[in-house]
Amino acid sequence: MKEPAFLSEFRALDVTEGKDTHTLMLTEKFQVYSATLDAIITVPHGFTFDGESIPRFLQPLVPPFGQSKRGACVHDYLYRYAGYHSVTGIVIGVNRAEADAVYCELIRAKGLPWWRANMRWGVLRLFGWHAWNSNHRRLLA
Repeated sequence: MKEPAFLSEFRALDVTEGKDTHTLMLTEKFQVYSATLDAIITVPHGFTFDGESIPRFLQPLVPPFGQSKRGACVHDYLYRYAGYHSVTGIVIGVNRAEADAVYCELIRAKGLPWWRANMRWGVLRLFGWHAWNSNHRRLLA
């Protein structure tokens, strides 16, 4: 099995406004290889994301940025669209568990120790359902 890999540079600009705390926008497309999906995922230029949506009471232990912003970018993209475009342009759907697993593999590939990556993944599995369901309802509307 191949290892996850970052295929392009991660270039993002802080576009935080008003009461937002962390909003980034990609200034170039960002590509990764996910071993979980055995696929290349391309997050397009201009995509905005808020990093990890960690509940406030957990943020002192699990801050929303750091070694995880690349994984959070791809994860937010997968959550927002419940899938990605393959290299051939076909839309490939993903479920929430797959999106969460991609996040975990990417933050581990970026160098987060396994115990910290698994702690973040666990928080995501516990609290990510709200974001997934909100995005899914928007897609179906």
